[in-house]
Amino acid sequence: MIPENAFILLDTNIILQLIRKNIVSEQLESDYKLISRPNGNLISYVTVGEIYALSLKFDWGKQKIATMNELLDAMVIIEISEPDVVDNYARINYFSEKIMKPARPMGQNDIWIAATAASLGALLMTTDDDFKHLHPKYIKIIAIDANTGETKAHRR
Repeated sequence: MIPENAFILLDTNIILQLIRKNIVSEQLESDYKLISRPNGNLISYVTVGEIYALSLKFDWGKQKIATMNELLDAMVIIEISEPDVVDNYARINYFSEKIMKPARPMGQNDIWIAATAASLGALLMTTDDDFKHLHPKYIKIIAIDANTGETKAHRR
């Protein structure tokens, strides 16, 4: 299991699960105590932008927006303008597009999120495979099943 004092950076898809308050969020709370972690949970400023964009795109109601704001207020938000984050962004982008064979191009926001985790030495919790090729060279991943919230065995 994850040490209680480990830093965990939550990917945007994890924040969405927590906002939905569904079976996945219940499983995450049971396994990881995300709401009550002593170090808090970390998110990239990019995630804040993505969440706000989704709330507009899907016309979330007042209750869901209140839940979103409450959750975001409880997060430690990491700026992407920090020199270490920028350096890791460049390295991860280069690695994904030029070193990996075959190349693994990533979305720009995912690169920023991975770079944020890498700069902090934080574990990255996510429900998708977009970061898999970066494990463990740049980041360590906590892979979560998007349907159940259970931790997936990481193969590498």
